Amino acid sequence: MSSELPQPDKNTPVQWKFRFHDSLRLHAFQACLVSMLLLALAIYAIVANQIQSEQARQADTMLQSRLHELQTDDSHHESIDSAQSNQPVFYYHGNLEAARLTVDWPKNCELPAEHESGQGRIQIAHCSEGQLLHFMEVDSKSDEGQHDTLTVWTSFSNSDPIGNVSTPDLVSLGFLILLISFFSSDWISRCVRKPLRKLATTCEKVAAERTDSPLPDCDIYELQTLTQSFRQMSRLIHDREKHIRQTAYRDALTGLDNRAFLFFALLDRIKNAREPLTLITWGADNLDSINEVLGHDISDAVLIRFACKARRFFKQSIVMARLEGNLFCTVMPRAIAKRLIEQVPHGRELNNTVHVAGYTLDIQSHAGIAHFPQDGDSPETLLRRAEIARQLAKKTQRNWIEFERKLEIRSTRRLALLTELKEAIAADQFELYFQPKLNVRNNTITQAEVLIRWNHPTRGLIAPGGFIELAEQTGLIKEISQIVLQKVHTLVSQCNTQGITLSMNLSAIDLEDSRLLDFARSLNTKHPDDARFITLEITESASMKDPEQALNILEGFSKLGYHLSIDDFGAGYSSLSYLKKFPVSELKIDRSLVQNCHKDTDSAIILESTIEMGHIMGLVVTTEGVETDEEYQQVCNLGADYVQGYWLSMPIPFDEFMAKHLLGSYAQEIQPI
Repeated sequence: MSSELPQPDKNTPVQWKFRFHDSLRLHAFQACLVSMLLLALAIYAIVANQIQSEQARQADTMLQSRLHELQTDDSHHESIDSAQSNQPVFYYHGNLEAARLTVDWPKNCELPAEHESGQGRIQIAHCSEGQLLHFMEVDSKSDEGQHDTLTVWTSFSNSDPIGNVSTPDLVSLGFLILLISFFSSDWISRCVRKPLRKLATTCEKVAAERTDSPLPDCDIYELQTLTQSFRQMSRLIHDREKHIRQTAYRDALTGLDNRAFLFFALLDRIKNAREPLTLITWGADNLDSINEVLGHDISDAVLIRFACKARRFFKQSIVMARLEGNLFCTVMPRAIAKRLIEQVPHGRELNNTVHVAGYTLDIQSHAGIAHFPQDGDSPETLLRRAEIARQLAKKTQRNWIEFERKLEIRSTRRLALLTELKEAIAADQFELYFQPKLNVRNNTITQAEVLIRWNHPTRGLIAPGGFIELAEQTGLIKEISQIVLQKVHTLVSQCNTQGITLSMNLSAIDLEDSRLLDFARSLNTKHPDDARFITLEITESASMKDPEQALNILEGFSKLGYHLSIDDFGAGYSSLSYLKKFPVSELKIDRSLVQNCHKDTDSAIILESTIEMGHIMGLVVTTEGVETDEEYQQVCNLGADYVQGYWLSMPIPFDEFMAKHLLGSYAQEIQPI
């Protein structure tokens, strides 16, 4: 149907490997290292800005202080070092332009585009080599009352503060960053890896179908969310697998176990060899008839009730399963099964009555029994042998049969025979034998029944009892009936010249559809008069299987000119109301009514009444199975029209039949063998 998903091996745990290049610790270390570097860069930027601001503030303070000293004290025209700082402060009695020409003025300074002169305000200029120049130009008035311009300036380096840090300090700082990053990442990974490993271990148990394993708790919110998701997933998986197991191993209609579970349970018991076991198969054998008449809903309800009663009856079973359709099976300890069979002889409890939807239905059931270990050591063998016994019980109308070795030999032979039967049909290995019928009224032979024999290449001649039942069960009887009908048609003209008509048997299967009727029509198109000299014999049980269908088929044969006969009358149960509707011309009484009719008065009365009833219905009456002179005289006295049986002749090949009855006189024909 579809490809199956790979299943994990329960004996091999899932391996959760953490490799270095993709482990959580490495990723955490990288994150911590980057974070520490970014933090160091941020600290460095803040410190550098603070240092530069402090340097600028100190420079401004020194300028203002120097200016104040110069204005209050007549200092000489020369450079003066500040007492408060290593930064020199220069002044010049003159304007800014003149001061720029002095040797103490820094080189390559770019003054602001719109600098203010003589305003007493500190201004800043950027010079080469990363220096900053703070200068101020003020107008001053001397003691003599003369106006003078004073320019004061100082400069300091604006270089990177980290350049002032020594190499050992930088190495120590880097090592400290790495150390902090390592321990931080290890702490983070431990906080995360521990619950993750516990979660991984739980997942291994879930993979091994231990879905009841508890999941670990965690204080981290994200891992709590992950754990809850896994917990929900585990619960859903458990529920889904439970549903799948119920679907896979449980019969949906009856609630019993199914065939797969029966095999698993039986295999487990056999492997462990705990105790001798008994396997019983049985079925509701007439369920098809119920389904055909009342429909699927009623038949399903019947199966449910049937299963409930079986569950109560086999309440001590190890496992009870519905195998398929109307077939059930149970496995029980040998001792319990033995007591159960002894308490309920012949399995009468398997046949019971159920009440469904206002109907009271009798369920017919037959059982087959196989034992472990004597009848097999595998579920397949035990089930097959129990089914062989069940089929025989169904065929022989026994309630239950225990398996025996000879039953399997018989089944194997039947299987081989089926293959050979198909080959026989293809190779036309069938021969016709003839059993004459004596006309009691004129003491002559005017009819003969055609009987089939299988001329097997290695087994020799096989009578109909050796293969007809198998042919009916497999449907091959339809092809065999066509072969016989065609052979009979080829012999009709030769027999008719001596005043002998032929008859042949039809199977109940031939009355199920119009295949044989259509074949007969095709034969009659070539020789339309042959049908008048052929009688088709049907058993009363075959005609009663589906009377309406049988009536339609028989009327079709009658319209073609065939005569019809009811065979084996008295061996089964028939409805005279239906029999009188059939277009039959002959009634053949079964040997069971003829046997010992000369000894038993009651048997003679029944036989006489049957012959008289046939005559009243306008039918020719033939008594079958006459084997002794006494039986012959009795049926003649009771009014039979024809006699057939070993008293007259056994079935013989056509050549012998032709030599006795077609080429010679009739004088020898009336002599019993």
